[in-house]
Formats: sequence, structure tokens, C-alpha cells
Amino acid sequence: MITMPPAKKSRRLSRKDLNQLKEYGELDPFSNLGEENDLDDLISKAISRSGYGRLTGKPSASKGKPRSHSHRGLAITKPMKASRPDAYSKLLNSLPAAPVAMSKRGVATSDDEEEGAESDSDALMDEDIGSAASDDAEDEAEDEAEDDKEDGTEYEIDEIEQGSDESESDGESESDNDAEATECSDVKDYMEKHVADDDSAPMHRRLAAVSQKEYTQVAVDEPVLGQAVFYSVDNQGVRPPNPNSTVPRLAKPLQELNDGREPSAFQQRLLGWFDQYLDVMYADRSFDKEDEITTAYALHAMNHVLKSKDLERRNKAKLAKAHAEGADVGELRDQGFTRPRVLIVLPFRNSAYKVVEKLYKLASGGQDMSAPRFIKEYGPDGYEESVISKRKPDDFRKTFAGNIDDGFRVGVQLYRKTAKVYTDLYHSDIIVASPLGLRMVTGSEGDERRDFDFLSSIEMVVVDQCDTLLMQNWEHVLHVFSHLNLTPKKDHGCDFSRVRNWYLEGTAQHRRQTIMISEYMTPEIQAVFNNTCRSIEGKVRIKPVYSGAVADVVAQVPQVFKRLSVKRLQSAADDRFMHFTENVLPELEKSAAKDKHTLIFASSYFDYVRIRNYCRDKNCSFAAISEYSTTSEAMSARRSFYAGELQFFLYSERAHFYHRYPIKGIHRLVFYSLPEHPLYYSELLNLMLTSNDETASPELLSCTALYTKYDQLKVERIVGSGLASQLLTGERSQFTFA
Repeated sequence: MITMPPAKKSRRLSRKDLNQLKEYGELDPFSNLGEENDLDDLISKAISRSGYGRLTGKPSASKGKPRSHSHRGLAITKPMKASRPDAYSKLLNSLPAAPVAMSKRGVATSDDEEEGAESDSDALMDEDIGSAASDDAEDEAEDEAEDDKEDGTEYEIDEIEQGSDESESDGESESDNDAEATECSDVKDYMEKHVADDDSAPMHRRLAAVSQKEYTQVAVDEPVLGQAVFYSVDNQGVRPPNPNSTVPRLAKPLQELNDGREPSAFQQRLLGWFDQYLDVMYADRSFDKEDEITTAYALHAMNHVLKSKDLERRNKAKLAKAHAEGADVGELRDQGFTRPRVLIVLPFRNSAYKVVEKLYKLASGGQDMSAPRFIKEYGPDGYEESVISKRKPDDFRKTFAGNIDDGFRVGVQLYRKTAKVYTDLYHSDIIVASPLGLRMVTGSEGDERRDFDFLSSIEMVVVDQCDTLLMQNWEHVLHVFSHLNLTPKKDHGCDFSRVRNWYLEGTAQHRRQTIMISEYMTPEIQAVFNNTCRSIEGKVRIKPVYSGAVADVVAQVPQVFKRLSVKRLQSAADDRFMHFTENVLPELEKSAAKDKHTLIFASSYFDYVRIRNYCRDKNCSFAAISEYSTTSEAMSARRSFYAGELQFFLYSERAHFYHRYPIKGIHRLVFYSLPEHPLYYSELLNLMLTSNDETASPELLSCTALYTKYDQLKVERIVGSGLASQLLTGERSQFTFA
């Protein structure tokens, strides 16, 4: 039987104590000795300190100071007799009770038995959700020892960081923190206000507004980034980016480790929007800006995590001091249900390598990353760029350089002067993953081993390269968003007395910031931005002013744009298909008697399949290439098309994205639907100039593009922002560019 230590003396928790706390979910290892401990009691203690009915915004009946009694030198508020608010009742009903502790802690076990149980438990752990890498174990221990040496602060037994095996040091005395706060009091920082518990009437109005998607759209002058549209909540007006220096608003370790270096003007503007905790849609990504954009959101994510952890450490110190003095410091809520705060979604491992490398350099002051396993599994070693043909365009070579595996997830844990990778997802601060990698863990309805509790407390989501994710499976992205900020199925050792009230109330999705970055805007991306990005701070959409891809066409080819008449959006696909089969295809079949070099381009895979099946039923002479076609099939189809053995050639946008086939012999180009990427339009037209022999007469070359009024985003990127409105709403339905 475990004996109680003296009340006046505190000690650090051993690994056995931590595991015991995690197993039984107790707030204080000695507070409920010999009593049953279930989740209802834990949450009751967590909410008994609150004197406000948070859902109604009205004070509780008792306005006096709640009575408390001393419990091992720690003041515990006596539970109130008033009924629990509905939000907490719903939370209790959705969470299972923690296992009941055995009386007097059950039978005491030896150290060897407990260590054996720990090793067995680790062996059964899913490797993908997985344990920390063995290569980093010694480095991690040394880093913790260094933190402890710098800090020298001992925390009380009942003050454990939830979901973590490590004890992290503050590194600063309370007086230093006070001096820092005084020094930087004039610096405007939106984070503290954004994450604070707010039960005021304006906050309730804002929550109601974002729930109903009631925004006021205001055009904002953004000279550096492009055209910006601000979505204001509850008529709070436009909040311009913070003009002050970015560095004073960053967490102190970042200022120290990076020597106060200022970001570029472009990054300043991005960070100006990011640090207001707005939902941001930036649709002008390019490889030239890639490093600056990655640095900006990595810096913002690290800043958020480090400030949050710093707040937790300061609150732990306050609780430790109050515990020693037998005082009551009131509610100190600074955590979520689980530890991960930031989720970064990327398409390939090569992108994940760049982001994690950036996080490591930011955390370590520019030092090179030393993680052999991660470099081996994610780095460029073994994936030489020479494998990719030099004839491929530059953007293709940069996109597919390195490891392009799209099934991955890795946890990143931040320390004072370094970052660790391959940490357990529940013990990570930042999760870097692909949609498919997350889907393999979150699973589908009915899967026995599905797990998505680690997404319950995500406060920031960064979705980079949305345009590339669209070329994969966008359904996985939607699945990830649908599992963010849900009430967890298990408690995972959560200290409910430290959980923020807006987590308990189920409104965490309105405190989550979402940053979406893409080369261009699409209806799918816009739908996610409109429907799932509902921050109480509002949101901003930024896109460039397009000059038009028609300006990049070198071939002297008449380009005819035909606007199709459609009744409504729901019938646009059917109306387009009907026009194609009744008007365009018969004309192509007639002209095939003289010239068979016709390429039909379909942007959507569903349109591609629909045209392919229709042509098969009509026994047309054609070939079709999609992203699923084998190399031999594609080579055979291209050879037959160039030889004039086919009536026409059907080609999908995804096939062009993944392969960039240099198709030769194109005389007539028909865009069944305009490409999402404007570069593909000029690329295919210029192929008519570079891939034809001298016998091809210029009079035979032509291009026809079909579009509807609902293709506004595509039309703007291809003809330019200035001419888009004329093509979409003009009196004429046909326009020619030569």
C-alpha cells in the first residue's frame, strides 16, 4: 500500500506515477485516496469553480465567494448545488467514465512488474500513431535535463502537463515574466484576446453570426498581396494588418533564437493577417514564394504553440505557489482535451520534409536538422532530380522532386531550443500529415480501430498546396475537416480543471484558425472556406489580379470561347454534355474525314468518364488517357494519334498534371471544360506550334473552349481579370482571340 508523503513537501512525478495518473485520470494522486474516481466527478470539480451560466451569459444565483476547504495544502472549491449547465451535461453524456480506482490503490506492485507492464503496453501501441524514435531518446533526455538545469523550478505532484511524459521547465522567473509583460505592454497581440474565455453578449452575437454564416464582405486595399475581401462578423469592421513590427509579438524564445531578424515585406503582410487569428485563404502561391510562405505559417504556428506552452508553465508555477501557501488562485484554464494544437496538411512527403526542416531551423536558430530516420524517410536522398526528364516544365520538376509518397503523418514536439519528430500524436504539439495519412487513422464509420481524438483540440489548421490536393482525393480533405474539434471518446488523462470553457461548451471550431494556401481558387476550395472556416474573428480571402493565360500563347491559333446557356448550377453539367453531344461532337466527326488530329480536353474526371463512355457506345475511333492509364497505353495512344489513325484523342487534366505528356500532332484543340490551372491552357496551345511537322497548315489549327457563367474563376485566370466580366455577362456568347 502506498503511503502518503508529508503535505508540506512536494516532489516530482516518476514515470510510474504518471502512468498511474493516466490510467485512472486523477487530478491529484492523493486527493481521492480510497474513493471512486470517475469522469463525472472530474468534470464536476472543473466546473464547480465557475460562477457563471456560460450558455446564457447570466451570473449564477450565488454571487458571494464560494466556500473552500483545505486539502493537502491545496484550496478546492466546494461544488455548488446549482444544476450543471446543459453544455456540460451533454459533454458528460458523450464521454465514458474513467476506470474505477481500487480501494487503497489496490495491490502494490514491484518496480519490475510495473516496468514489464509498461513495456507490454508500448509493444501493443500502434506504430503509426506511435512512439518516439529511439534515435532521439538520448537527445530528448539531454534536452529535458538542460531545461531543468536552466529552470530550477519544481512543480507540484498534481500539476502535470496533460498528455505528456515530459516535465518542461519555465526557464524564466516570475519577475522576469512580469518585466517582459511590462516591456511589451504597448505591443498589440491578438492571441491573448482570441483564446480568452468570453461570456459577454457581443461574443454570443458573434458566435450566432458565424454559426449562421452571416458576414459583411468588404473589399480591402492590399497593395502587396493582391485583391483582398474581408468577411466581417457582427459588423465589427475591417481590421487592417498590424503595422507594428512582427518580432515583438512573437514568443520570447523565437526572438532569442533568431536574433530578432525581421521577416520580408511580403511575410509581414501575411503575418499581419495570420496573427489576427482570421481564417485566411491565400490563392497566389508559387514556387518563387514557397519558402517565404512556408516560413510565415511555420513561424506563426510555432509562435502560437510556444506562447500557449509558456502560459501553461506560468499557470503551473502559480498553482505550485498557491499549493505551497494553501491559497486559492481561482480558475486557470489554458488547455484543450488533448495536446496537439496545430495541424499542417500537405500533399507529399517532400513538402513535409521542407516544413519540418523549417520548423527545426526556426526552433534551433538556423541549425541543420539532425534526424537520420526522418531524413531517410522524407528527405531527397535516393530521389535524384535527374530521374525526371529535363523536357518537363519547371513546375512539374519542382512538384515531383524527391519523395512523393502521399500517405504519411508525423508528430513534432517543440522544446526551448529544438524540435523532435516522430513523437506520439497525443504527445505532439504540431502534426504534419497528408489527408490520406490522417484518413488511415481516423478511418470510416464502423471501423473498430479508428481514432480521431487527437484532432479534438486543434486550434490552427494550415492546408498548403490545395491545388495539388485537388489532384489527389479531395474527399479525404473534407473527411479531415469533419473530424476536427469533436468531443473526444476518451479522456486521455485530461485535467478538466485546466480545459478552456469553449472546449467544454463545444464551440472550439469557432476559435480554430484555418489557413488555406493554393496557386488558384476553385469552387471546391471556396466551399471549404465558406462552410468550415468560421472563426469568430472573421476571415479574409486574397487572390491576385490575373493578366490572363492567353497572353502566354505563342502559337498563332484563333481561340474561340463559346458561352453555353444554362438554366441553373445544378443542371450545368448536363447542359454542357448535351451541347457537346448534339453540336460539337457531330461536327468533329464530319471534319475527321479531312483531318483527324483533334484533342478533347476535360478538366473533371467525371466529365472525362462521361465522354469516354458515350464515345464507346457510339463506336467512335478514339483513344483516351487519364491518370490511371499505364505508360504503354499512353505511348500507344499518342503514337496512333500522331499517325492520324484516330478520329480524336480524349485527355484529362489529372493526366496532364501527373505526366505532362508532350502530345504531338494536335491540329484542333477542344476544351470541353477550361483547365483549373491556367498554365495548362497555354501549354497545350503551344504544343500545336512545337509538335507539328511542316506539313501542318496554319489554317488547320484552331481552338474552341466551352464555358458557362458559373466558370467565373477559370475564365478570369485564362482571359484576365479585366475581360472576365465581359465574357461572363456580355450580350454576345462567342468571343475570339487571335
